[in-house]
Amino acid sequence: MARRGRSEGAADQHAVPADACPYPRPFPPDFHDCPAHHPAYFVALNTGYEPMKPVWTCANLGSAPVPGAALRFYPRCRIGDAAARIAWAEGEHAKRLGVLRTLSRELTHTTATLTSELAAAKGAQLQAAPGSRDREAATRRLRAVARAWMAGLDTFLQRQGRALRSIGFPPEAVRTLCEDLLAEWVDQPDAAPPQISEDALRLFPEDVRVLLRPEDPPGERASAQ
Repeated sequence: MARRGRSEGAADQHAVPADACPYPRPFPPDFHDCPAHHPAYFVALNTGYEPMKPVWTCANLGSAPVPGAALRFYPRCRIGDAAARIAWAEGEHAKRLGVLRTLSRELTHTTATLTSELAAAKGAQLQAAPGSRDREAATRRLRAVARAWMAGLDTFLQRQGRALRSIGFPPEAVRTLCEDLLAEWVDQPDAAPPQISEDALRLFPEDVRVLLRPEDPPGERASAQ
């Protein structure tokens, strides 16, 4: 009995946090089980900086260390627990999320090949020694692919600009946001997803910024105006 008690205590210590994503991953393209799901096309790099098979993930999914467990991580929903996800997706956001999911999938189909090329180019950049000619050549290639990706985005924005504007996402703000994120990603010394800057966030109406950075407390979103 004493042994079982210690085991139960250890299990409680490493219990799954409330904001852990409960759904199997990778997500299928037609995933709809989570009300706050925002589909995102993701090409990860392995430890050798080689691109892996593209998968569907969620823009609201990240990772966090398991409390009390060294070197262990769990898939963290940046919105919060199940109740927070439901509340976040209610009301006006429900309409916006529905349109965003559809448009995100369309943008993915427009840029999927270039997204894979971006990952491969970033991997080649990281494989080359810093300051070397190979690194400089790889960075030039990466910037060229980034420009091609932006051209694909421009085609998408011309086609769907009105739909984006109708839900509070000005096409010019979307373009600036993507351009800033790509520029940061090209220059950073790793392949981690870049963070949305305050300057880019301010280009969007205050009431939709929560869809871009839902982890920000309401007071911080208001102070960023």
